[in-house]
Amino acid sequence: MTADALTAARRKATELRRAIQSLHRIHGDTPPMRRLMSDLGWIESGLGELPATPLAAAERVLVPDTPYAREMWHGADDEGLGGRRLP
Repeated sequence: MTADALTAARRKATELRRAIQSLHRIHGDTPPMRRLMSDLGWIESGLGELPATPLAAAERVLVPDTPYAREMWHGADDEGLGGRRLP
């Protein structure tokens, strides 16, 4: 996300806050209004936690679908079967 996109999203969140506050004056402190205010808080919190410049993408590690060598598990507990030791 570029700084411009983040700035635009924060601006839209501010506009949304104004709209929700207008609705709050009309509808009062009802459960749907409290939910909207809570959701808005999550949106603003998330936007506040985003860095202005994106982090570098993490390196992907491919894990093969083939079974691991049985020797790798020698002496390990098989927790799925109640702690039975593998031969």
